Amino acid sequence: MFHSVSTKIENRFYGARHLFLCLLAGLFALCGSGVEAQVTTFGGNAQHTSLYTTHAAQSLNSIRWQTTIDFHNNGAFAHYGAPLVSAANTVIVPQKTATDGFQVSAYDGATGILKYTVTSDLTLPSHNWIPAYQPVIATGAFGTRLYYAGAGGTILHIDNPDSNTPGAPVREPFYTTLANYNANATAFNSTVFINTPITADSSGNVYFGFRVENGTAPAPLNTTQGGYARIDPSGNGTYVLAGTASADASIFRDSHNAAPALSADGTTLYVVVKGSTAYYGYLLGLDTTTLATKFKVFLKDPRNGNPAGILDDSTASPMVAPDGDVYIGTFSNPDNGSRGFLLRFTNDLLTQKTSGAFGWDYTPAIVPASMVPSYTGSSTYLIFSKYNNYVDGDGNGQNKIALLDPNQTQTDPHPSAPGFVEMREVMTVTGVTPDTENPGVFGAIREWCINTAAVDPATNSVFTPSEDGHIYRWNLALNSLTEVQTLGPGVGEPYIPTVIGPDGVIYTLNGGTMFALGDRDTIKITDSSNKPSIQSVLVGDTVKFTAVVTRTIGGIPMPTGTIHFIDHAFQGLNPTTVDLGTWIISGNGQASVTYSALTAGAEPGGFDYGNHFIQAIYSGDGNYPSVQTTLIQKVHPYSSTTGLVSSGAAPIGQPVTLTATVTPVPALSGIPGGMVTFLKGTQVLGQNPIDSNGIATFTTSSLPVGIYPLTATYYSDYQYSTSSGSTSQTVTGATTTVGSSAPSPSPYGQLVTFSATVSSPNGIPTGSVGFLEGGHVFGMGTVDAFGNATFTTNSMIVGTHPVFASFIGTGGWLDSSSGTFNEIITPNGATNISTVSSPN
Repeated sequence: MFHSVSTKIENRFYGARHLFLCLLAGLFALCGSGVEAQVTTFGGNAQHTSLYTTHAAQSLNSIRWQTTIDFHNNGAFAHYGAPLVSAANTVIVPQKTATDGFQVSAYDGATGILKYTVTSDLTLPSHNWIPAYQPVIATGAFGTRLYYAGAGGTILHIDNPDSNTPGAPVREPFYTTLANYNANATAFNSTVFINTPITADSSGNVYFGFRVENGTAPAPLNTTQGGYARIDPSGNGTYVLAGTASADASIFRDSHNAAPALSADGTTLYVVVKGSTAYYGYLLGLDTTTLATKFKVFLKDPRNGNPAGILDDSTASPMVAPDGDVYIGTFSNPDNGSRGFLLRFTNDLLTQKTSGAFGWDYTPAIVPASMVPSYTGSSTYLIFSKYNNYVDGDGNGQNKIALLDPNQTQTDPHPSAPGFVEMREVMTVTGVTPDTENPGVFGAIREWCINTAAVDPATNSVFTPSEDGHIYRWNLALNSLTEVQTLGPGVGEPYIPTVIGPDGVIYTLNGGTMFALGDRDTIKITDSSNKPSIQSVLVGDTVKFTAVVTRTIGGIPMPTGTIHFIDHAFQGLNPTTVDLGTWIISGNGQASVTYSALTAGAEPGGFDYGNHFIQAIYSGDGNYPSVQTTLIQKVHPYSSTTGLVSSGAAPIGQPVTLTATVTPVPALSGIPGGMVTFLKGTQVLGQNPIDSNGIATFTTSSLPVGIYPLTATYYSDYQYSTSSGSTSQTVTGATTTVGSSAPSPSPYGQLVTFSATVSSPNGIPTGSVGFLEGGHVFGMGTVDAFGNATFTTNSMIVGTHPVFASFIGTGGWLDSSSGTFNEIITPNGATNISTVSSPN
């Protein structure tokens, strides 16, 4: 059943402050335009798309400021909440206290100066990894408000969170009045626990999940079930129990860390519920006002139909894409080495679409297709995905991040998913740093330790952390890791979020610390390579690195000084450093170094993964401080060649098999791994993995009639550079030809038009038509865009002419002929003949 109670508290702050701010500052997001000028919640917005569109992200040149997020970092597994950033650039940071409780601190975003701290009395339900503590910024007629979780299933809030002295905290239970809660607080606090991030809608209503443990919760709850709750700006609470929402007696709880997600129109709340086992649960769509269930779907492993896993240790939350589709990461069953799948459903949850690989412990991000100039498909958005490939199952330890096309497919390369069709990789990046926890596994890389990435369309970049203790900028226009910043050791790091503030500062977490990253106040430095693609550089290639020092404000002199270049890499598991020299910058602030000794060992023990941190350090001068930047240059030890053959010409609708063979260069250097993409022009036909013989095949029956080149492109793994091969493919189509002439009969010397219509159920054929009499071609016509060809003449002699039309196809269209039709030519005018004979 559904419950609604009034918990209105006296002396609330109301007024026109919010509207005034909207009009004065032009902050359209606060007025409900849909473009956020602040980071209000987990995933950046209530749809959790991690898409930040209000300001170009700054560089990763410097750590502007930092603060502790864990005052008792004892090495326990902990998921940390994401920082929030208001439109006024107040940074709200959830923190674990020295007593393992929680508090929320507010900092000035420009300086990192602490403004205030509010303490929560939240206690946690049973857990393995410590659940994320995630507050939310809500806006509405009341102005701006910060909500954060408290004890006993209560929510605390303060008004004016941008102030140095915000309003006093107000407590609101969702299931009873504040007086009733206070009268039995000890019992409520020991049984009712908020365990998900809080999500706010555009009107200031907040939503969250809760659990009931340690017995039955007191009246009026009177239940052992958890569920989901809503509190409106006036303090009115509504909730629904998990079993009621799912209409399944086996369901009784929500899932740790799974933030409720809102549809773009704000009418549907997407949540997950499960039973006593993590391998039995639903994705639900609830009415945002009543919390009544509108939609539901039972979550299954898409390979085999087994119940999917919804783990408390996961950080996956529902994500609502721009087209309304809903994505949720799930654990596979069996897990095959901690694998998982990213499930995708229509907004009514009635139709399941193609799944993505991995998925279970992160929330995907939306990448507008316009951010990827090389992308030629039809999808308007792509999916940013973590692509971990753990060595403790059927993986090889080569952990990646990926862009996936939700509307194109590939075959899963893992042996635990034979023939499984999933979302196609558009591009991937293998991790950078060797995995010291698996030193005996050739090519093993530290995983991309991601909860949510941050997507910045203004710079075509995705910012994402790694378990190696760095944060990276993935430039999608170059398909290269163009910046990196060192944060800490990283090992054992939790799955963490990254966000972009309204001023372009990047915020991320590492080792119990939050970092604010960006340009220096007056200067920034960028670094580039003349071979930026991560696919293309080989050992021995000459690469030119250029650093550019730029003023961020005008009116002061151009920078002078020097740039010092350093190459940091790995030999085996050991870091190495090569000094590339110091160079005086030119009048345009640039300095360059050319380098041809980039290494990429290729055998166990000598393998250095081919990843080079190229560091450029600006010396500073009298006007500017020293600043530095680092890019990643990928180097491959080997190249490759790709050959492509076809099974041959085939009638339309019949299968054509394409076989790509990827050969290492030199020949004895092993077998390339990875994927091959098959294309017709720029259209992707499919993508499949390379087998142990270096071969990838693709079979299709959907090729149109034609003669055209097909291409197979091998996308590099960590050892072999990219290569492509082509072949010519013919697909034939049958035709039918019908001929006629007009006028018939026709007087001698008048124009006669011979016509043919060439048709096919598979399109409009191309080619020409010959008009014949007695095997002799007396005229020709070209088939037009409507399938018609004509020939006009006035030179036919008097008599009956049996004629037929013969189509000669081009571009794969087969020849065909019409039946015979007669054209009759009559004499031109009347003729009188008289005969006279003479006597014999």
